Amino acid sequence: MNGSKPSTGSPWRRLVSFGSAAATIALGGTVGCADSAPGHQAVISHQRTDEVLAELPVTDGTVITQRWIHSIEQSPWTDTYRTVIAPGDDAHLLLESTEFSEYGAGMPLDEGDLSFGDGVIRITNIDRELESLTWFHSHTADFELTIDGEVTIAADDLPDREPLQLRIESQ
Repeated sequence: MNGSKPSTGSPWRRLVSFGSAAATIALGGTVGCADSAPGHQAVISHQRTDEVLAELPVTDGTVITQRWIHSIEQSPWTDTYRTVIAPGDDAHLLLESTEFSEYGAGMPLDEGDLSFGDGVIRITNIDRELESLTWFHSHTADFELTIDGEVTIAADDLPDREPLQLRIESQ
């Protein structure tokens, strides 16, 4: 964070500032998860140091969306995931869909259903299981993370130019 306090309407509260210290963002509400149990959370941490940057309550079926501006294409990109929490605390993410403007190298060719409309390419029904999401975070990428449709984390809420990850963990 840049040292400023979050707006009063924000669904989270900052516990520790970014800098040399670890930071934790704990939600002050359920962020769109009306029946959120305290059992699981989406944890965002630094890939190299494992420093926890945010803990966000989730339940089975919580929708997590990552949005950003692609660094090469300079166009919006959106990935939508669903949490899968099985009995015995086995938890992972399921990539359900992705939306982008340009199709190129490295894009999936043989999974999901491809459609095009309104200048956007959509791949739905991907259903790829992931243990974690990893990305190199940048404040200039116009990053945004939503949980069940509520904006939860913006670009400036996480450290700039750092490798980050998000995984589902039991508390």
